[in-house]
Amino acid sequence: MSDMFEHPFYFLRHGETEWNKARKTQGQLDSQLNETGRAQAQRAGDILSGEPIERIIASPLSRVRHTAEAVARHHDLDIIFDDGLKECHLGEMQGQPHGPWLADYWTGDFDPPNGETFAQFSARVWDAMSRAVAMGPNTLIVAHGGLWIAAHEYTRVEPPLRPMPNALPIHVTPEPDVWRQRVLGAD
Repeated sequence: MSDMFEHPFYFLRHGETEWNKARKTQGQLDSQLNETGRAQAQRAGDILSGEPIERIIASPLSRVRHTAEAVARHHDLDIIFDDGLKECHLGEMQGQPHGPWLADYWTGDFDPPNGETFAQFSARVWDAMSRAVAMGPNTLIVAHGGLWIAAHEYTRVEPPLRPMPNALPIHVTPEPDVWRQRVLGAD
């Protein structure tokens, strides 16, 4: 299904939050970048400053919005927000410490009470990512690590990059049945 993606694109997960650091489940709760996360976002913006980014499509959650703003400053671009790019809604598990249930969620073996199933989440974000990339080449998607996990339901990623680190800019070249990803700014 990766052939739906006609153009190369960029992907960037938001910078670190205190909840990431404490291994507390964020889901769609609106946690903020911490000091490390703000520095990571700045570094990602600097790395992406030399890339030919033509549009930025992002989740509206503030941890993503602030990360996207660090990139947008370098490109004089407005950010387009898409609710479809939000992290998974983990219902009653949001705000809870990570536990074995989270690994089960990513395999589709746990449905959070009052949340969305992994299959629902995967379909939602695949559609949103498809819409974003269909806008043209050199789109930057700024979102959440869960989107990267969900994409694996639809395509293979080479070389593998899971879990997706915070604020690590990558360039993705879609090919039939595989996304070729390249980390940008790796030292």
